[in-house]
Amino acid sequence: MEGLREIDPYELVARSEHPFVRHQVDPADTPLVLALGDALVIDGNRNRTGPSDGSPSLWCLGPTEDLARLAALAADLVDEPGRVSVEAAAYDVLPAAWRLPVSGHWHWMLTHHAPPPHPLEPSVVEVTDAALIDGLLDVANPGSFARPGSRGVECWLGIPGDDGLLAVGALYRDPSGAGHLRSVSTHPAAAGGGLGTALSAALTRRALAVCGTATLGVYVDNAPALAVYDRLGFRTHVTFRSAKR
Repeated sequence: MEGLREIDPYELVARSEHPFVRHQVDPADTPLVLALGDALVIDGNRNRTGPSDGSPSLWCLGPTEDLARLAALAADLVDEPGRVSVEAAAYDVLPAAWRLPVSGHWHWMLTHHAPPPHPLEPSVVEVTDAALIDGLLDVANPGSFARPGSRGVECWLGIPGDDGLLAVGALYRDPSGAGHLRSVSTHPAAAGGGLGTALSAALTRRALAVCGTATLGVYVDNAPALAVYDRLGFRTHVTFRSAKR
């Protein structure tokens, strides 16, 4: 298969200049990396959010033309995937077996810079009460990707109110040590008051502490969140369509 090559995942992460690869790919949880031209198919991070069911979890990166050729060859070498995330422009060139029902269209964003101070940031505290966190998420973000006890979560930060939490969010550590913001949520009754911005600023500051990098994922149609993250200094590095069985 001309041009197709397999790459050791540790070598990939050590040498790649792609920020997503450097920060998000865990070489210890990456059974296979295939490359062709400037495209990559990475079966990696199967266990990121919990125990894997054993099916491949594919990240597909690179120029559409190279990725189309690579995916066509890789489809015969990779078991049927359970999850696929592909650069959004290239979704339609995937093999039929990889074009699973789309579950998300999102930006992966990154910053190396501390955000400007926010007047409400002193109200942010670390939260350890799982019932309080779940209570807010049940109301504000029932489909949250992180919950108390989720794998890889370093801490929860929140803003308390008289009757519970007004805002809450998790900090997850990427394989590189970068901090990844997850499940940032504000109670609907408190929306629009700047709590989400203050909380995100505090999470970003904590995220930067280990290796000077903070990352996050946000849906492309979440305009209020995108405006917040833009003000905090985050910039989009890759836009994905994700799909799963």
